[in-house]
Amino acid sequence: MFQQKIRSLNNKNMFEILLNKILMVVFFVSLLNTIRHGYYFIQAMVTSTDEQPTKYVISKHSLTLLGLSIAYILSVIFTGIKI
Repeated sequence: MFQQKIRSLNNKNMFEILLNKILMVVFFVSLLNTIRHGYYFIQAMVTSTDEQPTKYVISKHSLTLLGLSIAYILSVIFTGIKI
């Protein structure tokens, strides 16, 4: 009975560790996505001239993912990643 409780505690602890690692990967991917869009936005601003303005065009799907990425990054900044 005692070993069964220890196994369940180990499984719970292992699940939390795995979930924390998955959340770290999601955070890293969110950072990469935000940096990518920031780079493209700056590139569009720099290459734009008065004679030939260049718009930064983004699809609805990309805009949704960018919004989720920024929201997740802000959430991690204020609350942290730990479960």
